[in-house]
Amino acid sequence: MEWIALKHALLSHLPVATGLLLPWVLLSSQRSGRGIRPWWTVARYLGWAGALGLLAAMVSGLAAGRMHGLIPATRFFPVPAAGPGADGLLFRHAVLAAATIPLAVAALWAMNRPRKDHQSLGFLALLFGLGWCALLLATGQSGFSLAHPKGQAPVSAPPPLVAAPAPVPAAAAAPAPSDPEASAPLRVLDYGALEPIHTEPVKSPAHGGRWIRAWANPAAAAAYRAGQTLPPGALVVLSTLEDRWGRPGTEPGPLYALEMKEGGPSLTFYWARVPLEQRREVGGEARAYWRSPDAHLEACQSCHASGMAEFAKRSRWRVPKKVVAPE
Repeated sequence: MEWIALKHALLSHLPVATGLLLPWVLLSSQRSGRGIRPWWTVARYLGWAGALGLLAAMVSGLAAGRMHGLIPATRFFPVPAAGPGADGLLFRHAVLAAATIPLAVAALWAMNRPRKDHQSLGFLALLFGLGWCALLLATGQSGFSLAHPKGQAPVSAPPPLVAAPAPVPAAAAAPAPSDPEASAPLRVLDYGALEPIHTEPVKSPAHGGRWIRAWANPAAAAAYRAGQTLPPGALVVLSTLEDRWGRPGTEPGPLYALEMKEGGPSLTFYWARVPLEQRREVGGEARAYWRSPDAHLEACQSCHASGMAEFAKRSRWRVPKKVVAPE
């Protein structure tokens, strides 16, 4: 299902093309007389091509919505929402797509009725066909707006800081320990200084279908390669690249990190700049930084309760190689 989910944008072009081309053929097939039969054939061909493309686009759209967490696994439709936000736009996109189904059935019935060679395709075919095409184009436009938002709301300047009176320090109060990684995972960001485990990226369905490379400190490298339990002090970082047509793309994804401490594994998720179209994955945040025991990491914690994933379950899906034929 992951493959079909990643092809939703591609498959949605066929019903949109039908919505653009079919009205002209329907209008041309309204005259009666000799030579009208070829226009029937073109109209019927475009109608069935659009219907099949619509079915493929709806199946891939459902798969994409579930893969990105936009549609719950127990539903076939997004949660109802209103307003100009992404939730409302997604719901309206799904409503428009569903509304095309009855009109598609009616248009195909009208266009495939028995006709004599000199008769036009009929007013019902024109009526239902134009209504279907209008809904196809409206659905395509809403999907385009969902994938390519016009922009974010302008960020207002922060209010000027007003210096607060300095508190009187207590004589017996001890200074609180500072956390050097409170705002960013400094050691994770420096993953290039660690030992690379993968010589090339591998695709990981468990990490959003992204291409990953693992980096480990000396305490973790040997155990990671052997599939053994990571010792205390081990640090493993996964750098990621977004998938692009089945290969590693140029857009960097989030960083994942696992550190073995005395109380068990500690997880980190860091995405410095989340693209607009993927912010639903992180609750709409433009920047995501989560550390154990953050509630966002519960799913990760369930897979890594004892450390790294089992050796047999690790991804071995490498970049496809192009075979060059010998001359």
